[in-house]
Amino acid sequence: MAATIALAHSPRTRYLTGAIMYFAQGIPQGLLSIAIPAWLASRGVAAGQIASYMAVIVLPWAFKLVTGPFMDRFQFLPMGRRRPWVLGAQLGLTVSLLLLGLIRDPVEQIGLLMLIGVIVNSFAATQDVAVDGMSIDLTPVDEQGRLNAFMSFGKAVGWAVTAAVSGVLLVQFGMQVTAVVAAATAGVIFLMAAVVVEREGERRFPWSSGAARSAARPSRSFTDVFRGINEVLWLRTSLLVLAIMAFDGMITGYGQALMPVAAVKLFNYTTPEWSRLVAIMGLVGAGVALVLGPLIDRYGARRMLTVAGAAVALHAFLLANTQILWHDSTYVRVMLSIWVLMLPVVMVCVIALAMAVCNSKLSATQFAVYMSVSNLGYSVGSKIFGMVVDFTTYDETWMLLGMLVVALLIVLFAYGQNRPEGTPGAKHVRVYTVSTTGGGAGLYFSGHMRCPKCRSDMEPVTHGDIEVDRCHTCGGLWFDAGEVEKLKSREAAEAIDTGSARLGRRLDMIDHYRCPRCGDEMTQVSDPEQPHIHFETCSGCGGSFFDAGEFRDLSEHTLSDYFKDLLAHHRH
Repeated sequence: MAATIALAHSPRTRYLTGAIMYFAQGIPQGLLSIAIPAWLASRGVAAGQIASYMAVIVLPWAFKLVTGPFMDRFQFLPMGRRRPWVLGAQLGLTVSLLLLGLIRDPVEQIGLLMLIGVIVNSFAATQDVAVDGMSIDLTPVDEQGRLNAFMSFGKAVGWAVTAAVSGVLLVQFGMQVTAVVAAATAGVIFLMAAVVVEREGERRFPWSSGAARSAARPSRSFTDVFRGINEVLWLRTSLLVLAIMAFDGMITGYGQALMPVAAVKLFNYTTPEWSRLVAIMGLVGAGVALVLGPLIDRYGARRMLTVAGAAVALHAFLLANTQILWHDSTYVRVMLSIWVLMLPVVMVCVIALAMAVCNSKLSATQFAVYMSVSNLGYSVGSKIFGMVVDFTTYDETWMLLGMLVVALLIVLFAYGQNRPEGTPGAKHVRVYTVSTTGGGAGLYFSGHMRCPKCRSDMEPVTHGDIEVDRCHTCGGLWFDAGEVEKLKSREAAEAIDTGSARLGRRLDMIDHYRCPRCGDEMTQVSDPEQPHIHFETCSGCGGSFFDAGEFRDLSEHTLSDYFKDLLAHHRH
């Protein structure tokens, strides 16, 4: 039997495979959503038809959340838990890209192009869910941030390279050659995915030798997946977030339909020129968005989104009222570049805002619903542009874009006035590592605070009416400001501090880290009554972290503690 490459045993293999598979997801995005709209405009397709095309092809991404239960229910474990779905979706993506070769005349075949676009994106969205599920199954918690970064990079490079190359191929060689090149690239990635297995000893193909190496899990029904979501989804705060996601999607969809049409028909850009500009500025925007992570943590997602939204509104109104400068190629290039640059910046802020209100027990489904609403908004926004473009001038279409952004800002203001204690997000303001992976953005967000010592998820535990966070791996405890004093009793300590004191003593040596709540530096302190007990407190938010066993020790003062206090010294 030939040697196999197992994802479970090699971090480098996981990083490389994740980046390559996300590169594959970037192929349809760069081709269908960037290069083809500009190409259609250059071929004389009406702006309304282009907008309808973009509104339809994005729909599979809006409904991808229903794919997960199917993957849980139907599995072929001898080939791995998720890998058969990954290979099937990637093969489907390869074949469906070839179908684009059927498009000879885009003006006459716009309906067929929409249908093929839906099929291509259906396989791309399915591959996205399968790859993410496989990655979560196989990747340790403390590696998921790095893997997410590799995936983000892979997808950004995928759509940027595809957009730039496809823009040239479509103009010089037509859709047939472009389809073959895109399909061949996806096919090569399929062959690369076929080389690796999830775990050593599994089958590469259904006919290969090997056996299941992962245990079967009970499948989830749709009732199980959505049970409990109504408890949080229809609260006022969550409804405001749904409105924010919908408006953000509409703004993005409207702008993405407007900009390539204006670039080609108004500003005389060629398809390769537009594709190249989007590719370059999109990558720059992705880099800027990643840098924004610390700023979002420091100033809050709502505040950063308000600033970003105000910049987008100002950009739209400025374009609408500077017709005298539309003949200036430098001015036009700068304004189009700013629009492309702002897209990932706004997206990162929106994702962080949606994450902040997700209930920890229902976060995966709740966040998927938010993203689906955003993608549906994208479809609606594209359609709105298609409905108004034939009855408005370009300056009026930009004015309407600015008004949509103003509506978003109004909802953001209402959201800022609606954060009473007890609503989702009022207590658990989390720190995030935000990715910019488009349809799959934020997938590794679990809704939980990360343990500052072992980087595992922390889960809320309640004693009385007070909720603290406990690491399910090392047992460490996080208390928000004032909670230590309220829970400092033997009964409470025995109920919530259930971890291994031996492991806690070992992790106690890690005392230089940032606050998992607000990102500020943690300061080591000693309990005044029991100086031998060292723990860390945040000077910013006032929260405290106790290693497993420390809070139990704090809650009681025994004779042995008396002698420990005599010998206690402060660690440096």
